Amino acid sequence: MGKVGFGVKTLYKTAFQSSECPYCGSRETTLVERKHMILQLRKCGQCMLSFRFPKDELSENNSFYQNAYRESTVTDLPATSELPGHIKNNFRNVGRDLTDHLQTIKAIAPSGKLLDYGSSWGYCVHQFRDAGYDAYGFEISRTRVEYGRKMLQVELSHSVETFADASFDVIYSAHCLEHIPNPAIPLVQFARLLKPGGHLFIYVPNCGGAEARKLGVRWGPMIGEKHVLALTAEFFHNNLPNYGFENLCFASSPYASAPQRYELSALEGEELLVVGVRS
Repeated sequence: MGKVGFGVKTLYKTAFQSSECPYCGSRETTLVERKHMILQLRKCGQCMLSFRFPKDELSENNSFYQNAYRESTVTDLPATSELPGHIKNNFRNVGRDLTDHLQTIKAIAPSGKLLDYGSSWGYCVHQFRDAGYDAYGFEISRTRVEYGRKMLQVELSHSVETFADASFDVIYSAHCLEHIPNPAIPLVQFARLLKPGGHLFIYVPNCGGAEARKLGVRWGPMIGEKHVLALTAEFFHNNLPNYGFENLCFASSPYASAPQRYELSALEGEELLVVGVRS
């Protein structure tokens, strides 16, 4: 959607929407900062979620990611002639080299059946498969699912309901949750899909990190048309146990050390890693 269209829609929704929390429904939300005068970064005093107001409805969000979402390398589908080069350098040219993430994940969960939640056209699923995992992907966009199936021969689905309960040893989700209007949706799905003892790895922009605190809404990944949530370690620490996740650990880029307990973490980097075990 163009800037003018998004602005008009935002002004319309602001006039009619309640500012209650999209996750827990609490009315105890406070204005943290404004962006471009029409967007608000709000924080819930109950669950500690920070979110963009006005909010998006789930149907509206689904339509956007099926039809209008554009994010260069994430949504631009390479020509057939380009794929061998991308595969050879671990998709580095499209910004999707998983080497750093794989080092952390392998040290904690070295094998098993893995789901990439928010897999786009399958570049991460391809790398996980090469690393020895029985890898699958869930992606909302049918176009990107069909491309990945055909061009990379990876197992992708546009519906998470196709996967059975407790069918995965590992769930990996990188830079996906900040796009979803209500974080309860993926968290419920993670709890359903992971086996007891299975590992969850969530990577999101670190909206509690040093740059986020310094720049506020001027920090690019904070909130906007695409990013409807500003996720922090505080939110995950407070809420993941409600979905049956324990032994929570956290780290932030550049990942100089292994993930630590929340109380011991120094989470200043621009990317946040959350690791949990399904109880």
